[in-house]
Amino acid sequence: MNTIETHNLYSPQLLRDRTIRVWLPKGYQKSKKRYPVLYMHDGQNLFEPATAAFRDWNIPLRMQSLPKSHQVIIVGIDNNENHRLNEYAPYPKGTQGGGEGDLYMEFIVETIKEFVDYSYRTFPFREATAIAGSSLGGLISMYAGLKYGEYFSKIGVLSPALWYNPQVMKLAENSQWKDQYYYISGSKLESPMMPMSIQNAYWGLKNNGYNDSKIYCAIRDKGRHNELFWSKEFTYMMQWFYGE
Repeated sequence: MNTIETHNLYSPQLLRDRTIRVWLPKGYQKSKKRYPVLYMHDGQNLFEPATAAFRDWNIPLRMQSLPKSHQVIIVGIDNNENHRLNEYAPYPKGTQGGGEGDLYMEFIVETIKEFVDYSYRTFPFREATAIAGSSLGGLISMYAGLKYGEYFSKIGVLSPALWYNPQVMKLAENSQWKDQYYYISGSKLESPMMPMSIQNAYWGLKNNGYNDSKIYCAIRDKGRHNELFWSKEFTYMMQWFYGE
């Protein structure tokens, strides 16, 4: 039986409360095994339709289709609807918003990760820790990989809104973490900017010394900018991260 446990944490960095949803693999309660951890944004949209803004990613069903070697603890971090843009965009963009990305990431690595590693049987080291998200969540995930690489070795960047903060890719020039795995994908149908955003992400990594064999980059012919598309990409991402 899979379990989703919900916790309310206070962020001393953002001065806000936040709900996190922890999905535990089948058999977690009956074993003493430790598990890798995947941190994901927009947590209320990941696991069940009752909490989703539109529809959910249906991750429990997706995880059931994956082998035991792919089973991880998934931590969904709810977004704050009023501050989502500010938290997920590292840099301000005029008067539109943004600029709280570092505070949000400090909340994840200093508060949420510490809580999860203390409360659950995790492998806490970076080689077993991943982060992923879509749209603005893909933007902040890319930022997390490039600036907070001491915590994350696997980075899922789905339909990234890199057009909002293109300067994020400049961080690749000085990144020390060239051993990471990146899964970057999007669809031509999402927006005219999506193929270019994905190409810029790929070349930003490759031209700065990242190993081409550790970058999975795909521009799909089909797929809308929604949870149904990201749910399918989630399966491919998990196979890339945790496959043999």
